[in-house]
Order: sequence, then C-alpha cells, then structure tokens
Amino acid sequence: MNKVFFLIFSCCLLISNNVSAQMKNYTNIIKKAEAIKVTGYMDYPPFGYIQEERNDYGEIIEYTYHSVFEDILNDLKNNSNVKISYIFSSKQNTEQFISDINSGKIDIFLGAYNDTKRFKRTELVFPSILNNPVTVITMPETAAQLKDLNQLKQMKGAVCNQDEFSDYVKRQMNEYQLEYVETSYQLFEKLYTGEVDFVFTTQYFGIIEAAKLGIRDYLSFSKQIVWNMPIFIGISQLSPNRKFLSQKLSSYSENPEHKIKLEKKLQDLIYEIELKNRGVVPPAFIKKENSNNSTSSLDLLSQEDKI
Repeated sequence: MNKVFFLIFSCCLLISNNVSAQMKNYTNIIKKAEAIKVTGYMDYPPFGYIQEERNDYGEIIEYTYHSVFEDILNDLKNNSNVKISYIFSSKQNTEQFISDINSGKIDIFLGAYNDTKRFKRTELVFPSILNNPVTVITMPETAAQLKDLNQLKQMKGAVCNQDEFSDYVKRQMNEYQLEYVETSYQLFEKLYTGEVDFVFTTQYFGIIEAAKLGIRDYLSFSKQIVWNMPIFIGISQLSPNRKFLSQKLSSYSENPEHKIKLEKKLQDLIYEIELKNRGVVPPAFIKKENSNNSTSSLDLLSQEDKI
C-alpha cells in the first residue's frame, strides 16, 4: 500500500513540475512577444526626432519617429521575433518620456548618458556604440586667435538649452562664463553679433542647427574635442524584459562591424539633413551699436579650423 501511495505521489509531483516549467517558459514567451516600447529625444536629430509624412498634396498624413539607433531595433525585431512600438509626441517634451522610462512604463530610451541623474533608473547597454562629443564653434576671426582651449575661460560663451549634455559635462561647463539661451537661432545670433565669443555645442547638434540656418560654411568648428560623451541605449530597470533586452542589445553593440555600420548611418543622416537645407538663406544678423553709435552687418567669412 505504501509503495502504491509513493508511486502515485511521485507521478503527481512530476506532472506538477512539468506544468510549472511549461508555465515558466510560457511567461518568457509572453514577455518577448509583447511590443517593446521605445522612446527617445523628441527633437534632437540624429539621435531622436519626429518626422512629418506628407501626401502628394503636401498634407500631413502621419508622424513617424526616427533615430540613428533604428537599425539596432530593427535587428532586435528581425532576430528575436519581438514587436517594436515607438512612443512619442510632438506635444510633450522629452522629460515626460524619461519619467516614463524611470517608472517602467517604457522599456527603452535611445540616447542615455552615463552618471546622469535624469537616467538614474536606466540600465545602460555596454559598450557604447556611439559618441556625442562637445565642440567649440566660433567666428573664423576668433578661431584665428585661439591657440589653447584654456583661453575660453577668459571669454564669454553661450549654450543652447535644446542641446543635450551629461551631468559630468554640465559640471565642467560651470568653469566657463556661459549664457544659456532657448533656441539655436538665439545661440548663433549672439555669436554673429559679438555678444559672445564662442558657443559650446554637441558636434551633431551644432552642425545640424547651423545647416538649418544656412550658416555652417561661415563658422569655425574646432577640430579638438572638448569633452567626449559616450551615448547609450538605455533600458528601464523596471522593464519586465530588462534581462532579455540587455543580453540582446549588448551582443549587438559588441560587434565592431555594427559600430562601423552605425557610424556610417550617422554620417548619412547628417548629409541628408544638410542636403535638405541646402540653399537656405542665412539670417541677416546685425552687430550691435559700437562705440561710434553706428551699426554694420557682419561679413560672412570663409571657414577656418584653428583649434
């Protein structure tokens, strides 16, 4: 009797364990099958931006989200059988979506920085596959006088609040005499009119915003990088898919061929944006009144790289 009871008990235990294992596997499949929610910067090309799609009549038919990191997500979708859902809105700023990342409502943020408070609940995918370096932009005549970046600490500069910096870089910029402005138009206007001697921008933001205004060829971009900021794909620490995403995305980032491919994509996006804005007439920035109370327009000089 005891042997029969033991046999029945063993069979029940085996069935129970098998069902439990199946349920565990089923749970993992469900997690992977759910749409992975992805967000990023709303207006910060090439790392994140919203694009208008128009019909033949010029009418907006939809808005789409784009990022230089798209290929990584496409690879994840094609090789892991997951769905990707981009979460974005032209009516909300980036901070709202970063908040959703920190609370676990969204899985992935494209373009997070290391050691930065706003990404405190974000797991960064290592290694970083792209950098977003900070550079100096001046008028060519100013660049001709600069031999060392330390000279900038004795000059007046400006930064645009639309640009994105890590907390480390923000702390370093406190050592400079900087004015913060709201738009790139205001940033370059102050540079052109001589209100400031230089501006700090991330490399791609500076190039793109100058191209939009039609003034890139009239500015001097420093060859020397001031601060080099690795930029990451971030995963919400509260995402139910965190481990799965971390493994897949890290594996992609570790492949040097993927890094080369992404850097090529970055350069292509920059070129497309410049091509789109080719022929834009530069704004008529006017110098402020000088000592003899007269005003004059600022001549547009050819580009030189001195620092």
